[in-house]
Amino acid sequence: MIVLASVASIFVINYTGIYILDYTWQNILYGALIIIGIMILYKILTKFLKLFLFVVIVVPVLGICFYYIYSYITGEPPAFMQF
Repeated sequence: MIVLASVASIFVINYTGIYILDYTWQNILYGALIIIGIMILYKILTKFLKLFLFVVIVVPVLGICFYYIYSYITGEPPAFMQF
């Protein structure tokens, strides 16, 4: 599948006229390696993005819910730090 994607990418590069590449085994291998590298980078970045969204969206929403529920039950806001 990756080899077919590599051949297709060489075809697209040739078709658009960006650069003229021959269909050699080295170019197909380089294309396959680049596609594998992009796939690995995509997986790493999506996992990082999931963690980032959890920290930026879910944690503050849970904190706000805790704040309002605690304030409703006790009648005063939580005192996290006592000076």
